Amino acid sequence: MAIGETAYVNSVREQLLAGRTRLSEVVGQNQSERLLQLLEEVDSALHRIDHGTFGVCEICQGVVEEERLRENPLARVCLDCLTPKQQRALEYDLELAAQIQKGLLPPCDVAFPGWDISYHYQPAGVVGGDYCDLIPGNDGELNFVMADVSGKGVAAAMLSSNLRAIFRSLIPVGLSTAELMTRANRLFRQSALPTQYATLVFGKSTIAGNVEIVNAGHLPVMLASNTGTRLFESTSQPLGMFDDQLFTPARAGMHAGDTLVLYTDGMSEAENDDGAEYGLARLQKLIELHCGGCPNKLVDACKQHLDGFRGRRERFDDETLLAIQYAPTALHEHSHRAAVI
Repeated sequence: MAIGETAYVNSVREQLLAGRTRLSEVVGQNQSERLLQLLEEVDSALHRIDHGTFGVCEICQGVVEEERLRENPLARVCLDCLTPKQQRALEYDLELAAQIQKGLLPPCDVAFPGWDISYHYQPAGVVGGDYCDLIPGNDGELNFVMADVSGKGVAAAMLSSNLRAIFRSLIPVGLSTAELMTRANRLFRQSALPTQYATLVFGKSTIAGNVEIVNAGHLPVMLASNTGTRLFESTSQPLGMFDDQLFTPARAGMHAGDTLVLYTDGMSEAENDDGAEYGLARLQKLIELHCGGCPNKLVDACKQHLDGFRGRRERFDDETLLAIQYAPTALHEHSHRAAVI
């Protein structure tokens, strides 16, 4: 067996069996050629699992790429053995997926009254598993989310898109932060494999500068001000681990110029040519140095410093950085212009 993770293979088998049951019911009502073909592919995948050849290329007897298997358990041929037509189709699908994922990100010129915002997003491959979003709430609230889905490539990108749909459907309901996270966790767990999870930060901020933050297994959130930096550490397991997880938000009050900074481990764990890690301490020092300016300059400074540190080293993980600065003056100016108009 090419894929040695027994728990993963068992979960794939359960998923395929459940899918086969549903597919058989549909085929009983509509025996189309495509449905019958899909049923045969599922049966073939189950046969490979039962006989220890799951993940073995049927042409060269080599290994089917693990990432492709996690994206599509029905895959039976490695990339090198794909026909030119199949390779072109795969390239087209990846390009289309990248365009769709880019379209799901907040606009580059995103604006919320009372807040100055900037972000950086760079997947390691064509698509990535990082998720970053800014969502308006009730009574002028700003909701923000950052997540890092386990795995890489298209499979992780699909789950991150699913997270986006979950939060954008729950936020308008007006739930408390704790209840929203509880429901989001259950919905995410229903759509993910048993081995999949997501570290995540969810925050809700009011126009008065009051913030609630839930850190579910993610890296510390930094609240940088002229008096120092406060860290919001993880207080719960990542999403998708357990159905009965509880989430307790941390609270803070922000003053004009204070900046919240969220990021994924593609930033903090980037390596240079010598294999040394960038590290949280270096990132925090840089954020403290630039937190007094606008978020655009802070994000640009972090990107440039990280690129200089990395040198010729290849990027091996998705990079996401989000800076949210409280700017009540901008809110007052916006309200004044609206009143004049």
